[in-house]
Amino acid sequence: MFRRILKKIGKSLLALFVLFQCYVLARLYLFASCVIPTYSMAPTLLGGDYIIASLRIPGRRIWEEGSCGRPIIHREEGIRRVRKGDVVVFNFPYFSDPNKMKLESKLYYCKRCVAIPGETYEWEWHSKNFQVYLPCSGDELTIDSLNYKDYRKCIEYETGNSLVRSGNVILLGDSVIHSYRFCQNYYFMRGDNAADSYDSRFWGMLPEDFILGVGRFIWFSRDKKSGKFRWKRMLRKI
Repeated sequence: MFRRILKKIGKSLLALFVLFQCYVLARLYLFASCVIPTYSMAPTLLGGDYIIASLRIPGRRIWEEGSCGRPIIHREEGIRRVRKGDVVVFNFPYFSDPNKMKLESKLYYCKRCVAIPGETYEWEWHSKNFQVYLPCSGDELTIDSLNYKDYRKCIEYETGNSLVRSGNVILLGDSVIHSYRFCQNYYFMRGDNAADSYDSRFWGMLPEDFILGVGRFIWFSRDKKSGKFRWKRMLRKI
């Protein structure tokens, strides 16, 4: 009798261990679970939604320690590139310093991709019109006094050198430059609730390295204020 009980307990523990290992492997290779803290993506996503983001669509990232503590990102082949309209989970580029892009795993944002590499995105803010071209990897663009602010943070992130303007001259480190060839693809992210979203309109373009995954569905939802479960939102496709 006692042996049968021990045998059942052993089988149950083994099953739990196998399930846990499967979950860990899935989290590493297939998906990530993220909580939405604000209403910047309303009505698509609400504060208190928990979503599953696919790592396989853009490809799983592999981190390698680079020089000066800066990580080098290798990405496995994904199902496809991020598309315009995708809801994307990514590392927020300016967690430590609002003026310097840095890849850190401390804070994730979730926004909609509204422009992809090779496109020019235009938007209006406070009755002013803005536009920016999103570089593709390998694009060589003229850098001058008119556009250096648009690309300063991106170029500084890629090179590790400061980009400054001295009169009509643009200096990258100690060298005068007239153009720059970009190493990465860049995307423009925006919240669906545009009036209450801190997104690329304010902090700029997003390098491909920073993309974690593409949102697929809401697996759990709870109102942050009332604490009530939002059953109708659970298992809803994004």
